[in-house]
Amino acid sequence: MNSILFDDRAIKDDTIHKEVEVFLKEVNTLETDKKSPIIIYQDGKGKGYYIKCGIQAKDACPIVDMNAKLDPTDKDSFRANRELLLEHNTYKRMVLDAKAGREFNDIIIEYNKEYSPDKPMKIWGGQHRVKSIQEAYQETGVSRHHGFKIFFNLSKQQRTEIALISNTNIAVSNDLFDRLQEETFVGLELRAWCYKVGLLKEGDDFPDQGSRSEKITVKLARTFVTNFYKGKEKADGLKSKDLDKNIYEPHLCESGVSLDSEYEKIMNKYSNQNQIWKDTSLLKAGEAFAGLHEAQYNAVKGGKAIVDRKGFRNKAMTESVISAWAYVAGLLQKDDKRLYNHYSIPKTSKTIPDPLNARDMSTFRHDSDDSTYRGLGTRSAIKDRQRMAQLFLARSLEKDRVIDKSLMNKAVSQVVGIKSLQKGYAM
Repeated sequence: MNSILFDDRAIKDDTIHKEVEVFLKEVNTLETDKKSPIIIYQDGKGKGYYIKCGIQAKDACPIVDMNAKLDPTDKDSFRANRELLLEHNTYKRMVLDAKAGREFNDIIIEYNKEYSPDKPMKIWGGQHRVKSIQEAYQETGVSRHHGFKIFFNLSKQQRTEIALISNTNIAVSNDLFDRLQEETFVGLELRAWCYKVGLLKEGDDFPDQGSRSEKITVKLARTFVTNFYKGKEKADGLKSKDLDKNIYEPHLCESGVSLDSEYEKIMNKYSNQNQIWKDTSLLKAGEAFAGLHEAQYNAVKGGKAIVDRKGFRNKAMTESVISAWAYVAGLLQKDDKRLYNHYSIPKTSKTIPDPLNARDMSTFRHDSDDSTYRGLGTRSAIKDRQRMAQLFLARSLEKDRVIDKSLMNKAVSQVVGIKSLQKGYAM
């Protein structure tokens, strides 16, 4: 048996010592073969314990698990890693290198038998390297010693930190970070809410790379919820006659390794009483928006009257559109008639075959715009969110109002006019 020592900067822990002993009995390592001492290290920030060791492909491949979970005890906790990009040239090069005998290092593993005990080596960093090792071993029998960092007895927050750190080694979307942060610090309620309203299919997870997917992302779902409540709060301070006399600024949640500040405020304000996820008004808003998205998608998908583009199909999921629509939904909560109009799916016609009139929106330009400016609801800037909010607000004034160029021009003119009045006379 190897001697097991704690690094000078690691606090000695009998539980960790025993877990390392169990690991060394169950998994053959280079250090065991050579009877080398095993050093237990402790991460200075996250305080997680780990060892470094070499393991041959033939020993590692059968027991690695690509589907690491943040919460092993929760059946609703999905895989926390990003999707494998097996067609990427970088991955294909990894496979060729592995087949040629290259040894990979710094593969991040958690040894955990709480779930899928037959595959206790849960991968947190180096998925593509491990997949390359597996492919090389299965196809050519190459079995070299690869370098692993094995963590033990991690908490949920420690797993999240390791996942985030591991995934910054390669170019990945912030959507994965959002997903990890959401489950760790907020929970699974946002995803469950998306199931209820129809923005995600039951059993699906938020995508880890939104640009490659046509599903709602964590960022967009947060944006919807945040703006619904911001709109409600704004309406509380307004008289109904003043609704159309203001410029509104829908919020776009920031994506990345920390929670968006506005979303966090909403969570802290309402979630302690579980008000958000049981709020029937929010559920109705989500269901109405999901209906709009589905109608828009189906009108464009395979349609002959409009080019089948992803941007047209998913027009409702455009950042300026979803943020503005949700904000206006919150703003109109006390006006049943206008809220009904807002929730109804815009009518279509021979000249406007899709509810959101994506084609005309994409070419729209107001008289006040620069000659190079094109598009409405195509960008995420605050100017575009303001205009989209006014468009939905203007549409809510009339039942069955079609979103045509006339309505677009009316709404944008209102925004431009209010801004001009706010500036006053030029000196």
